[in-house]
Amino acid sequence: MAKKIYVTDEAKARLANVFKVTRMMVWKALNFESNSILARKIRYVALSQYGGVPNWKSAEMETTHEEAANTMTQTFGDHVKLVVKKGSGIVTVLVDDEVERERQVESIPEFMELQSEVSRMALSL
Repeated sequence: MAKKIYVTDEAKARLANVFKVTRMMVWKALNFESNSILARKIRYVALSQYGGVPNWKSAEMETTHEEAANTMTQTFGDHVKLVVKKGSGIVTVLVDDEVERERQVESIPEFMELQSEVSRMALSL
């Protein structure tokens, strides 16, 4: 798998603005298509300041399904869980078994973005 750093579209635009480069240069840096000094700086700032998620590093995740409760639970590390109530789209984020937040997720990309955020959260705890 090729190395990549995932950031939001807003973060990509900010990186292009900060470094005064095109979005293509940001894309090349984040997809390791370029390894210039500038590309390395873009990657560093993406990871350290814009919530970048590297595809080669994530919190350990385990997924379980509980048919009786009609839920799917994803456990990230020792402290963070993401619980999906199947069929409703309601997703609850738990930190140390306390509700951090709950929200309605409408699409798979939205859910994947939340997974990435929860994974970053787990890495920081």
